[in-house]
Amino acid sequence: MFHRWKVYCGGSDSLAWLTLGEVGAWIIVMVLTLLGKIMHFHVPLAEWLTLPSYFPLFLTRPWTLLTYMCIHFDVLHMLFNVLWLYWFGRILLITLSDRHLLLSFIGGGIAGGVLFLAAASLGYGGGWLCGCSAAVIAVMCVAAIRLPDHAINLFLIGEVKLKWVAVVCCLLTFLGGGGNQAAHIGGLIWGITIGLMLRNGTDPSKWIPSLRRQQYEGNGKKNRRPEMMVRVLRQRQTDMDRLDSLLDKIKLSGYESLTRKERKELNELSARLKK
Repeated sequence: MFHRWKVYCGGSDSLAWLTLGEVGAWIIVMVLTLLGKIMHFHVPLAEWLTLPSYFPLFLTRPWTLLTYMCIHFDVLHMLFNVLWLYWFGRILLITLSDRHLLLSFIGGGIAGGVLFLAAASLGYGGGWLCGCSAAVIAVMCVAAIRLPDHAINLFLIGEVKLKWVAVVCCLLTFLGGGGNQAAHIGGLIWGITIGLMLRNGTDPSKWIPSLRRQQYEGNGKKNRRPEMMVRVLRQRQTDMDRLDSLLDKIKLSGYESLTRKERKELNELSARLKK
């Protein structure tokens, strides 16, 4: 099942795990809550995983700065967040890697949680924060800054460029009320920051340490293979330069200006750089 879903996610492990994790967490919480009602006992799982606005209480539950992103108050809340994560995640992964997706999503969620706590401490909003909306907004902003002219089809509207979708979503975020909007603004700020850093040539995904296992020789020493590493780095730089040239063409003339060969090359470069 996971491998099949991974194919739908463009071969991305991160996008597959994030979407399945959001759905799985909602199912677990709902099942335990239902069992608690049937068997007449209280399961405070959601309370222990959502982010409280009261800062002293948060200090006793610091893990909620991460876990609140996995808790949703109803099925529609969860469904829309997962769908937006899937759509914008797929677009982001056209030119970026799993690392960039994780940095955008997790960083946006944390930034949203921090701003939510700060706003609540100043008397703006309160209660509990749940859902991955802030994280999804961050992913949307990175994708929109990276591929502003990427066309998407909206129901009853038709083809719209991604930058305009992002602008409308951002306006709705700022016009909205309530303490939870502070979290959305935090995700927005994080996404714009990461997107602009990437546009200016700084790759913040390097902050995430490599998860690849180190290779060892038979005597137990690390097999560094410096010559191979140099070749790999040179090839990666060549691929990135070519990818930037294709993105410049898309920015100037739109995605449709690419030839069939260039579109195939864009997909191949994107797949190689994700590794």
